[in-house]
Amino acid sequence: MSERSNTMVNIGDAALTGWRGAAGRAIAKPVAKHTRFTQAQVEAFIGLALLAYAAYRMARPLIAASRR
Repeated sequence: MSERSNTMVNIGDAALTGWRGAAGRAIAKPVAKHTRFTQAQVEAFIGLALLAYAAYRMARPLIAASRR
């Protein structure tokens, strides 16, 4: 893997904490078996998706408040 993809895996992995981490890791294993991606890459994608969703949930009310 390249340095950039290692960074993305580290960020995604850091986002998987608590029950989200347990669920993400449980989902990543069977997905990795059926795709060409490694389990770490699938976990990173899930973590990044959860991180993006959290950022969206935080930014949406701020944008709505700034428009008023």
